[in-house]
Amino acid sequence: MFPSHRTRGAPTNCAENTSKGLPADDTARIDGKMNWGGLQSHQTIRWAVAYGLFGAPRSGASIAFALAALSITGNPASGATALAAMTTAQLVGALPIARLGRGANSIAFFKALIFIRTVALFACATACGVGAPYGVFIASAVAAGLVQGAAFGYLRDSANYLVVQSQMTRALALAAFASDLTFLVTPILAASLGSVSASFSIAVIAILGAVPAMILPSARGNVEPQAVETRTRSLTPEVLLWLGCACASSAAISGIEVGAVSLAMGFDLQAGYGAIFTGTLCAASLVGSVGNGLLNKAYSKQHVAAMFLSIIIGMALILQNSFGLSIIGCALVGICAPSLGIHYSLQLNRLVTPEMRAEVFSVLKISTSLGTILASATLGWTSVTFALTASIWMLACALAAILSKDFIIGRRLSETRLSGGAELATAPALTAGRRSERNDR
Repeated sequence: MFPSHRTRGAPTNCAENTSKGLPADDTARIDGKMNWGGLQSHQTIRWAVAYGLFGAPRSGASIAFALAALSITGNPASGATALAAMTTAQLVGALPIARLGRGANSIAFFKALIFIRTVALFACATACGVGAPYGVFIASAVAAGLVQGAAFGYLRDSANYLVVQSQMTRALALAAFASDLTFLVTPILAASLGSVSASFSIAVIAILGAVPAMILPSARGNVEPQAVETRTRSLTPEVLLWLGCACASSAAISGIEVGAVSLAMGFDLQAGYGAIFTGTLCAASLVGSVGNGLLNKAYSKQHVAAMFLSIIIGMALILQNSFGLSIIGCALVGICAPSLGIHYSLQLNRLVTPEMRAEVFSVLKISTSLGTILASATLGWTSVTFALTASIWMLACALAAILSKDFIIGRRLSETRLSGGAELATAPALTAGRRSERNDR
């Protein structure tokens, strides 16, 4: 990327240009030199931290809601009802609410959604503290979940205005690392604070979830009104393919997380030893995120296929009734998961127009949530062996779809080139015919 004639003039910094509405890849060229660091920019680091803390309410809700249910109803299992209602609301509200913000400033709309989620979570804490009917608590949880999917879409879309495009993979890797740390720490924090007060525990995770709105830099949207009025088809077959792959990957990972206790008991271990499997998965995922950050490169079709095969092999090892092989299998799945997640995000960002990105990223959140629901439901109705086997088949179908997609698109491109060549060949003849007609007149 070289400086153009537009870069000459008074120097301006990257943050100033972003506030003027330029995407981050253009801001890197304004001073006539490239911002090679990418992550040296404070706004990029702030975005990654915001991405990590965004999931704090969801990761801490499983513990906090159970403690709240114990306080209100005397039955901690009732917390699962509120959590299920929150997740369902997220699935239902993600796309409609994301469409409401079409054409709006991505970061401003994200902050508005986070404000709504924070108020709803504080309502949950208040309902728990004053002993309100449990229906009020569930209604507040639904309100919090309703905006969560759309908020994720706009948070991911904001990276296009805050992160240098050449450093996007590294930024997403840092964000994945922060998200994994949040997933590990927040449940422990919620449990520790919940031993003092369940309402205080919910209030703290609500504050953590509000931090992204406080630290995310401001930037003006780059979508012109004319572009917003032009309706585009966001869910093309290729977009649906990557959404399906995200669902399959999520189902595989969730199958291990949800089935960890069953795996431990299958080896005649106590239920608490299930943390070994989830801990291995998370540790490997952190390593994978660090590796992505260091490499900072996009993956080819061969790399993606190899990662899919690694996850399939890892899932198969878990099913071999060997404790050691199961640990190796969890490590294989965990180390490849961040790479695939980053690849899905980059592909979706590439395939859709800027005004549709937030909506598509919201649908990505729906896809991963559906994968978790499928894995949990299959495990609840059948067994951990059947659930993991079903995940293997889902991954195999996704891999086959990726390989066949390249073949089909390759044929379509070749046919387009042939038809285009025929049109170009006939163009001179048509031009000559028109000239002869003019000469005859």
